[in-house]
Amino acid sequence: MAVLEKSQLLGSLEGQSQQAWLDALDELGSSMHPVDRDATRIWFAFWPLELKAALESSGDPEAMARSMDLEGEWRLEAQIDSAVAFLYGAHFWAPVKKAVSRHDEGSASLAETIRAIAIGVAAHEKVDVALVLGITAVALMTFREVGQEAFDEVVDAPARGELLPKNPERVVAKRKRESSDGLLTFLKGINRRWDVRWNERTKNGTFRAITGQDIAMAGDSVEQEYRSLDYRRTAGPVPVECRVGSCGYCWIGLLEGRGSLTEISEFERERLAYFGYDTINDNTDKHPLIRLACQSQCYGDVTLAIPPWNGELQRRHQKGRDRLGTS
Repeated sequence: MAVLEKSQLLGSLEGQSQQAWLDALDELGSSMHPVDRDATRIWFAFWPLELKAALESSGDPEAMARSMDLEGEWRLEAQIDSAVAFLYGAHFWAPVKKAVSRHDEGSASLAETIRAIAIGVAAHEKVDVALVLGITAVALMTFREVGQEAFDEVVDAPARGELLPKNPERVVAKRKRESSDGLLTFLKGINRRWDVRWNERTKNGTFRAITGQDIAMAGDSVEQEYRSLDYRRTAGPVPVECRVGSCGYCWIGLLEGRGSLTEISEFERERLAYFGYDTINDNTDKHPLIRLACQSQCYGDVTLAIPPWNGELQRRHQKGRDRLGTS
């Protein structure tokens, strides 16, 4: 009976479009704690339903992946417990997954389902529901994308990797705090350097950018080797290749500091749309959540999240379907 009930939930989730999920996040956004409000939307940009649908509908996921020039690790089922590490809510990943797995309702709206599960987890963990709303939405989308069997295999597992500090207020405050450039901070002018926090969960997760320098170029100045973490990271912590917006390697999510970067150009908007990375961006927003690091110049501190894959999702999706003879 429990399996049947879970299948009803999965069936309900499978009937929801990408836009319906984003609408649910909009509805719940003001109720989420600021520590995960943008992080939740960024996770949904990193794992869009369109990617899942493109690979599933092709009949040959590996061939479709090659057609879309996917690189890195684009299989969510292979990283269910590591993909959430940049969210504060990862502290509650295991109990949230259990609550999703046991949920027996499949007819409520997405926002109502997310809220109901989050309320139960918050009561059990004795925390503010605002802290688990985002991670609950992520867990439900993960359940929908990877399926019941893969999800249940890791339902008891905690989030993998180092997590953010336990105090969410301190995390938010640290993200907003302006870095110092020593005693001559206010005299350095165009030579002022800013913190680019590419992994705020580790001591070595920050590099510095000179005023007006793009994030990709600034990361290239870091001498440490990062290819062991991700083969795409050939020149610093942020994956890069072409440096002119053509390859899509360097897309990033901005957890904090959107206004510290130059305004997005029409060229960058077009490139983000081409790659299919702009699912959560507002076309009227001059400082959107998803950017290309090589097109984003620093005029202040920023905090990043880096996706584990890149590719040409939007246009190559249809090209791949044509090549594979699928409708």
